[in-house]
Amino acid sequence: MDDNQQSLLGTRKIHTETYKNQAYDLIKNAILYNRFRVDAIYSQEAICTELGISRTPVREALLELQKEGYVSFARGKGVKVVPVTEQDAGDILEARIFLESHNAKLAAERGTDKEKLAIMDCLSELKQNLSSLDSRLLYRIDHQFHRLVADASHNGWFSRQTSLILDHYLRFEVKSVYNNSIDGKLVYKEHLAIGEAIFKNQPEKAALAMQHHLSNSYTRTLGRIWKTTPER
Repeated sequence: MDDNQQSLLGTRKIHTETYKNQAYDLIKNAILYNRFRVDAIYSQEAICTELGISRTPVREALLELQKEGYVSFARGKGVKVVPVTEQDAGDILEARIFLESHNAKLAAERGTDKEKLAIMDCLSELKQNLSSLDSRLLYRIDHQFHRLVADASHNGWFSRQTSLILDHYLRFEVKSVYNNSIDGKLVYKEHLAIGEAIFKNQPEKAALAMQHHLSNSYTRTLGRIWKTTPER
């Protein structure tokens, strides 16, 4: 690859044994943060060259990403990113608000003291970094909060599906809420209401706080999709 050419995967070549796992993570990250364009086809050979590994682990990684709905194979040409349609986005929003409300309820009922403290610590980290206006950092912490709540539900299926939904959500999420301090503080306040209800063992309150937060979030940044989805 030419030294002047922008890296699609944003990394140096892989040099460890976990070739397939690392290839999966790097390609997925490039998709989630839109370094891979939806309208482009990428050859497996080019990806192998950039990562500095053989075809087999790259193909295994791509097959897993295909199973999860991120890519499709263009016969004889390579792979392309599967677009997120407006219908897909609406379905993801609907699934997320339903699932995560249950996560919050179960976290309040089943979460251990250690898990609940981890949720509150994550909120403290979010608060401490609000002034940075670093959207990528703040979204990472934001999504970590939602994953911790899911893990505290002690339902492995809920936790895995939440993680999958959050990843797909990143593909079309409008990442502007943390670009100004007013919206950032508002989001933090909504997260805090969820965390405190979980910490105080208030399942119904936690579920309602999560539903309120997500509905507000969608209205703030994805109002067009959220409003047009039927029977909301």
